[in-house]
Amino acid sequence: MKKWINLLVLATLTVGCASKSKQMHEKIRAEAKQGNLESAIAMVKSDDFYPEKNSKLLKLMEESLLHHLKGDYYQAMIELDQAKELSDQLFTVSLSKKVGAAVVNSNVDNYYGETYERSMIRFYQAINHYSLYRNGKYEAYKFEEKDPKGKIIATKEMPEKVLTPQERQFHLTASRSTLLEWNALLDNYKSTTGGQPVYKDDLLAKIFGAFIHEEIGSANDKSIAIGLYREAKKVLLRNYNLLPTYNKKNAEFTKNFDKFATMEETDVIKNYVEKTTHSTELESFIDAQIARLTGKGEPNSLYILLENNFITPKEAKAFEFPIPTDSVPAAIPGADFLSFAGQVLKTAAGTLPTIYFEMPGIKNSPPVINQVVRVKDSKGAVVGMKKLVTLNPLTDMANFNLKQEMISNYAKVGTRVAVKHIAALATAYVAYNKGKDKSEAAALFGATMIYSGLNKAIKASEEADLRGWTILPHMYSLTNFSLKPGKYSVEYQHKDKVISLGEVTITGNETNFINQRIYE
Repeated sequence: MKKWINLLVLATLTVGCASKSKQMHEKIRAEAKQGNLESAIAMVKSDDFYPEKNSKLLKLMEESLLHHLKGDYYQAMIELDQAKELSDQLFTVSLSKKVGAAVVNSNVDNYYGETYERSMIRFYQAINHYSLYRNGKYEAYKFEEKDPKGKIIATKEMPEKVLTPQERQFHLTASRSTLLEWNALLDNYKSTTGGQPVYKDDLLAKIFGAFIHEEIGSANDKSIAIGLYREAKKVLLRNYNLLPTYNKKNAEFTKNFDKFATMEETDVIKNYVEKTTHSTELESFIDAQIARLTGKGEPNSLYILLENNFITPKEAKAFEFPIPTDSVPAAIPGADFLSFAGQVLKTAAGTLPTIYFEMPGIKNSPPVINQVVRVKDSKGAVVGMKKLVTLNPLTDMANFNLKQEMISNYAKVGTRVAVKHIAALATAYVAYNKGKDKSEAAALFGATMIYSGLNKAIKASEEADLRGWTILPHMYSLTNFSLKPGKYSVEYQHKDKVISLGEVTITGNETNFINQRIYE
């Protein structure tokens, strides 16, 4: 019983610390949006932002992505490698830790990362390896040397390193290897969630994977790229039609998902799919890539992958219903625990004893529409203009993922809270038994006060775990161009806002690559 009370106190304290850290998220995002990435990185490193050991993965994810946005691809790669390793290790946590979380709540458990977050670790590993291949250097950076207790004993500086051709090729190959491991992770998701409408595959893995295989350029890699584009069409149909971004009938598609294995694909499309503009545009993009690789189109000379804004942060959804005190029989002198509990619940009714808990969710917001990229020649004339295609609407994906988790975890969490109330009553019962010989009324009053206090602590301890990788973008979008050799300027436009994406020189020998975060 004492152990349970200690866990409850720990959960309540942890929630308080987490609340302070959540406030830091807004400041970090504001700094990142203004381009003050060094300041944002310092905030993530500070003890004001999730200093607890059980949030180490979150700190690694946030810091690595900030380094990526800053163009510190080597530092980002090191931190992403650590995040991937830690994420894998956390899935083998001790049973005792799991039991503690089941009795209390997720805030005292390790942060494992959502399935889509674990997936995005792999994406950023792949893109940072590719960026190192393209840049051909490791940036100069400072690092802190610490003693075994974690105390900083020195700050050292690593100079910039120019990569040899062999080292550059290593990073291109490492990008492909990461993509293979990413697909293995997704295969694992599929093997454990068969027939369930959950996040289990990723278009970014297929389409960006196809791009990397094209970059390697062998006949075998070209064949793999074609296969990945064809797989992407299947993923769009089978998994992304769960999302409102791509399917106007997404609710019906989700509700009937378990039937599709025994249905003809044409019947599924006819009855449960109504394509959106995002869906038709993405499908056309994929078809164009397959046609190009099978000899029916011009090769790419410019590939643009943009990240938009920030993913919507998690928020708490409350579930509350009263304990039915009227249905509990009143206690009688000398009664057992059950009748004691009934009397305490009736006496404590003024303090509203309830089964209360929160679960994390994300408000969905639609993807950005009508984004355009223009390419101008050296004289300022527009020589190419295309709409960006919506690839991964992460907010939509996260909203769907957390809704499904809410459905599957509702009964489990409700049971956990009921167990807490039983334990709280048992604690009050022990106190009642110790004092009832002196005064029955005083002992009952004291026990009721103990339960009322624990009831409030239970409610406080059941705040939703709102930790999450909030520097992720709201969505990813892409397009590509086939351009003649020359110098060009590239710009992004959405509504009245125009943002320069920089200048590129097309030589005809390799594909130029632009990856930027766009804020509006």
